Amino acid sequence: MARDLTRLEGLFVGGSGGAAVAGAMKYATLVGRPQKILVFLCDGGNKYVSKIFNDDWMRENGFLDETGLGTVRDILGTSERKKVATASSSSRVKEVISTLKALGISQLPVVDGGKLKGMVAEVDLLRHLVSGEHTFDSPIGGLIESDYATVTPETKIELLQGILADAKVAIVTERDEVVGIITKIDLIDFLARGAPSLIPPPAERDG
Repeated sequence: MARDLTRLEGLFVGGSGGAAVAGAMKYATLVGRPQKILVFLCDGGNKYVSKIFNDDWMRENGFLDETGLGTVRDILGTSERKKVATASSSSRVKEVISTLKALGISQLPVVDGGKLKGMVAEVDLLRHLVSGEHTFDSPIGGLIESDYATVTPETKIELLQGILADAKVAIVTERDEVVGIITKIDLIDFLARGAPSLIPPPAERDG
């Protein structure tokens, strides 16, 4: 949208301005009646010349190439998915450990009142128990961490790669519901399974 504003309207705005206009247009579509909408464009495009206005950067991050490597939905799979196991901040340490062990996983999203509050990981539980300050019956509220990112099923794989470079895991949400968790190894496995289509064919040899 930032690029369209520059190309079509002569407004050299940055990502925040583009996002604001995109949001206003989406809102106008949802309302479905004529109205005046005021949008503040608070940033300039000069800071984004090497990113938003750079075709290579846009392509590498999945904004120009519509085919790309796919989306998060492709990693989760299109078949019927099981409900993602979660914990609440009042869950006991022993309950969370039991869930992690039964499912063979290493972290659980923490959801209170339908809202994602964070994540609790096995390493946090281990540190909690080794310290000797708490017990198996202690609630996990104090162990909730924020070393994660949230994505949607429509997030492109190119963007997910960058997200997982900075965050431990990506929690997938759809209409505020947690529908999946993606770790670095999940992404690696997905790319490995699709490797033949990503590797160019070998050059033909003379003779």
